[in-house]
Amino acid sequence: MDLGVAEMHPDNQVAARAADSMVNWPSIGAEEFENLQFDQFCHDENFHREISRLTVKERLTHMTLHFAKYSGYLANDPDDLRLRRTITDLFVIGLSTLNGLNVRAHPLVTEIGQIEDTSRSALARRVAILAGEMASACERLDHLEEFPYRQTLQGAAATMVALALSAAEARQWSMPLLVKERLQRVKEKSIFYGRL
Repeated sequence: MDLGVAEMHPDNQVAARAADSMVNWPSIGAEEFENLQFDQFCHDENFHREISRLTVKERLTHMTLHFAKYSGYLANDPDDLRLRRTITDLFVIGLSTLNGLNVRAHPLVTEIGQIEDTSRSALARRVAILAGEMASACERLDHLEEFPYRQTLQGAAATMVALALSAAEARQWSMPLLVKERLQRVKEKSIFYGRL
């Protein structure tokens, strides 16, 4: 019996939508992706100066802690609002991490490709693994061990971006709109909101 997408279990709905959208990956074109990445850079410079002024190593460690936090959120069976926010945060912190490494996101995300399984359990598992890889790179850098730090951090951050975008698309959420809404809430907390 062939069920329509609306009649399927929510995780199966996500997989069905993901399969339909793989043809047009990524849905965000190179120019729009670059605009999102630049907007994230400007946002960080204006609203997260305490982080953007850290050394590269300290900033990458800070971003890794964000990813670990999101891993915890996803493992704790988040409600729909928390899930949406976490997926959005994975995307923006991924872009911020790639900005810290001075690399463009779009070519990397295109090369990674769309991630098919973005069910809640798969998302939680994948984010935990990637955050662990990033934590390992940061910890090994402290010891100056022989290890491909940059490649590991860049690859994991780019995969977080691809994973977040895949998860949003599978749920028919507009990532540019989610990002705009999320960053707006942060901007409004600043005493200089409206002047920056």
